Amino acid sequence: MSYEVELLALAVIFYLYDSSALLFTNEAILTCDGTGRWSATTGRTGFVFAGRSLCMLNPFTPHRPSFRLSWDFDGLDSVSNDLSWSARAREFKGLAPMTLTAGLALFVFLPLGMFTPLGAYAVIPAVLFSYGSTLLALFQLWRRRSLVALDGRRFWGLAFECLACPPFAVNLIRRITLAYRITEPVPLAGVRLLDADGWARLSEHCISCLDAAMPLVAEHSDEQRSLEAQKQRLRALVSRP
Repeated sequence: MSYEVELLALAVIFYLYDSSALLFTNEAILTCDGTGRWSATTGRTGFVFAGRSLCMLNPFTPHRPSFRLSWDFDGLDSVSNDLSWSARAREFKGLAPMTLTAGLALFVFLPLGMFTPLGAYAVIPAVLFSYGSTLLALFQLWRRRSLVALDGRRFWGLAFECLACPPFAVNLIRRITLAYRITEPVPLAGVRLLDADGWARLSEHCISCLDAAMPLVAEHSDEQRSLEAQKQRLRALVSRP
């Protein structure tokens, strides 16, 4: 195997690694597309590692902000009334063209240069576009860091990661948004943001998680009654049309 193939394979592996997350059963990831439509992603069944399941985000949409949320099986009440995290998704629209350009440069133009007669005619522009778009995205991020709740220490850490490992730069938006600490419970955020079909799928997943927790508590106990109450409340929640 040539070093070009190994280099490209390593870049793909790093990118797919950065596009995945390990979620507990009480966690989900909510993603916002360019039109403001939200979708929910949960862990895959059948793969469990250290009590977490694998969640693979769409590798073709790294420009969409994705937020990790959780909830307490014992209650749906939020510890905070701060719902501003969902509005923050709009602040990342300006970074989307730059991260997509970095992705095209790394996974389209660079392989064209390595595996076709184009050679340096594609490799050099790929490197320039990859690092140029990354630097431009970091510059824009620095200017808007207060709007996206990013402190200086976190920014410089991200900058180093993105410049040292270009696949991480393609996932720059996800790397920021997945790190946010969000207090709104998954079901309440889902019923507020998802359409009817999306909420139906998420609520079904949440109810199945409660059903899986039932055998782990004592029969006729306060914990069992609490889980039953949460199931009834989930069924009563109605998504926006």
